[in-house]
Amino acid sequence: MLFLKKINELPRPMADFIRLAGRFADQKGMGAYVVGGFVRDLFLGVANYDIDLVVEGDAIAFAEGFCEKFSLHAVTHKRFGTATISGMEGFKADIASARKETYEKPAVLPAVSFGLIQDDLFRRDFTINAMAIAINASCFGRLMDFYGGQDDLKKGFIRALHPLSFIDDPTRILRAVRFEQRFDFKIERQTLSWIKEAVRRSMLHLVQKHRLRDELLLIFNEKMPLKPLKRLYALCGFSYISEGLRFQRHWPHYFQQASKRIAWYREHFANRRHIEPYAIYFSLFFYPLPLKDIKKAMLDFAFHKGASSRLVSLKENIHTIRNGLSKKNAMPSTVWRLLEPLSYEVVLLAEILSRHKEVSRHIEDFLFIYNGQRLHLKGEDLAGLGVEPGPHFKKILDKLLMAKIDGIVRDKEEELRLAQKLMQK
Repeated sequence: MLFLKKINELPRPMADFIRLAGRFADQKGMGAYVVGGFVRDLFLGVANYDIDLVVEGDAIAFAEGFCEKFSLHAVTHKRFGTATISGMEGFKADIASARKETYEKPAVLPAVSFGLIQDDLFRRDFTINAMAIAINASCFGRLMDFYGGQDDLKKGFIRALHPLSFIDDPTRILRAVRFEQRFDFKIERQTLSWIKEAVRRSMLHLVQKHRLRDELLLIFNEKMPLKPLKRLYALCGFSYISEGLRFQRHWPHYFQQASKRIAWYREHFANRRHIEPYAIYFSLFFYPLPLKDIKKAMLDFAFHKGASSRLVSLKENIHTIRNGLSKKNAMPSTVWRLLEPLSYEVVLLAEILSRHKEVSRHIEDFLFIYNGQRLHLKGEDLAGLGVEPGPHFKKILDKLLMAKIDGIVRDKEEELRLAQKLMQK
């Protein structure tokens, strides 16, 4: 009955979708359940607008039929036997077939076959993620908790389902730490011993890099990523990421400053380009490595090109930025030339890492005053003065913009006069 109360607290479109999916499953003769993180967060009272649905049968056929009936959109993933339904108001739903998993070798992806809901829940990482709630009309709201997940939620435990959990899939070590720190839970004693055994056997070194990458990115996307990173280092270090990577004593200060500057940026520049907080934490994490090791890690893990390029840009430019902006009397145009080519994430990182009052002042001036300045003068105005289009055209416009940023010219008339002087030169 707790679920019935919880479902009535959901946004109306989500509650309606769940009931409709249950009725449609009845018509198809399938068992249907909401599962996993959605159920966990429902009990914890945490907003989660991604519904995880499992059906005992063909998930793709279910999704396609449901979308056809209710005029929604399904993206199917035939390789995995899953589908994502979209077109609802403010949420989406992931649909999967109930399945069994068999690990033929440690640390590799499992062989998958169709199963029942109990099989599907047993393959999951932790008891708190191994609960389901039936949504068929005849048993709507019935909790399926074969492994004590609800009790562990109450006690605040992260508990694996069997002794080989971290041998079969070592990435669960990163997940255990992430959930432990997010919810302020504790890894249960027996589970902790299984983790330590997997670490002793160097299981994380056997995992495909892209699977580790995906788990690391989830950590960097946490609200306070330093907490799981610190716990992870204490449990298993970072050598499976990069041999020379260590937990840095100055990280607490840098990560705290990053959180403050991200909030500051959002408060003052919400209408400008959106920044990616994860890219800032990601860069702070890898920054201590030499540039060649950074490039190797970016290649080995196939991190997203945008985040990788920001990190490399930071590493390559930080000393020039620090030297140029630490001068009290640095010209505004110098500040602009140093910072304008960089992403806003790199600009904020340069301030965080520099820990210098003048650098902070110049960066704030850049964001508040210099960045986004435009000339009144246009290309056609220069043409009207008799300037022939060519490379010098851009040079004149560039010099005019630097003069405006430095306060030498203020309006269109002054820009025109300076343009004429530059033409004579």
